[in-house]
Formats: sequence, C-alpha cells, structure tokens
Amino acid sequence: MLLVVDDFLPVEMVGMLKTLCELHHALKQNADADALFSRYRADGSSHSSLHSEESKSLLESYLNNYIREVCSPSFVNLTFDKRSANPLNPGHSQHLYEWWCNTNNHLDWHIDKDEVGYRENGRYALPLLSTVFYPHVSCAGGELLVADNPPMQAGQTGPPPRFRSVISIPPAVNRLVVFSPGILHRINQLEGERYSIAVNIWQSESLTTQDSAPPA
Repeated sequence: MLLVVDDFLPVEMVGMLKTLCELHHALKQNADADALFSRYRADGSSHSSLHSEESKSLLESYLNNYIREVCSPSFVNLTFDKRSANPLNPGHSQHLYEWWCNTNNHLDWHIDKDEVGYRENGRYALPLLSTVFYPHVSCAGGELLVADNPPMQAGQTGPPPRFRSVISIPPAVNRLVVFSPGILHRINQLEGERYSIAVNIWQSESLTTQDSAPPA
C-alpha cells in the first residue's frame, strides 16, 4: 500500500512543524542520537521525548488529529493487521507512535525494521505503517523511491528482496506519504533544503535505536 496526500495540514501547522524540524536539528548537536527518537503511546499515557512540552504538544495534535485519521482502516483500505488478527487502529492503546525529524538527509535502499533485533536473529520486526510528512522543501532531487518488491513479512528472514521498478515521489510542502511495512525505499541525493517528519506506528514497544529507524 502506498498513499500520497497533498495539502494535508492547515498552513499554520505546516509552519510550526518546519520550526520543529529546525529545533530537532539543534538538539542533534548536543544529544545522543538514540535519544532523539521520541515515543508517544496512542492512549496518551506517555510521551518520551527530549523536546519541550510545547513541541510535544504540537506533535500530539499532529498525531491525534491528523495521522490517526489518515491511517484509519477506512481511509487506507486496511481491514486487518495480519500479524495480530485485530483491526488496524492506530488509536489502540497498545500502539506506539515513534517519531523523529530529518533535515536534508540522504538514505540508501532499506526496509523500516527493528535493526537491533535483525542483527541479533536475522528476522524482520516491522512497524504497522510508516509515514513521512514534508513541512519544508526547497531542493532539487530528494525524491522518495519506493520499490515494487513483494513485501517482506514480520518474522521473515533472508536478504532484501529483488525488484524490477520503482515509484518516484518528489518531496513537496504539505505532502504526506504513507506506506505499508516490508517495502524497500530510499532517498535520492538532493541539493538544497528538505525537511521531513517521520512516524512509524508499532503494534507494541519497539527496540528502535539510531540504526533501527532510518530517517525517511
């Protein structure tokens, strides 16, 4: 599943999320990289983040009022999460939103997964969904390339799958991209500025570190 939504947010919120990316970049200068992955439980019981209370409140509004709706089963036409046989409901209290910001990053082919577990046992532990939102784009290049590979399944082992073609999605201000787990993707080289906010939705607590949630 691949979904692209343009004009996703009110203009005012787009500007605030751009500022959040800049604040996140400043935090990176002095913080341990692993600590920059924030985690917000869907029932609102916890929000672990180095960001200020104001920034956390902004992200909670983004997650609760926008991401939760666009990732609902009726919107993305997902009826069941095959790994749990329960309806895929990003608001479920056991689900975890994991988020981080990126500024002008480049990334080679990869599948979003728990890299710590993968290194330990060679098995793919996958989020339920991955999302990328662009609050600021002023660049050449920087496209999100999504491969046509058969999706890797949770618990599967082996090397990354082969593919024959890709879909190229240019970054654009106020664009959201949502894709299902197990899909190979990468970021093209860019010149200029490209900010993004990545959110992975997990069934339960993940083991994400700097390596296990590659920037999108």
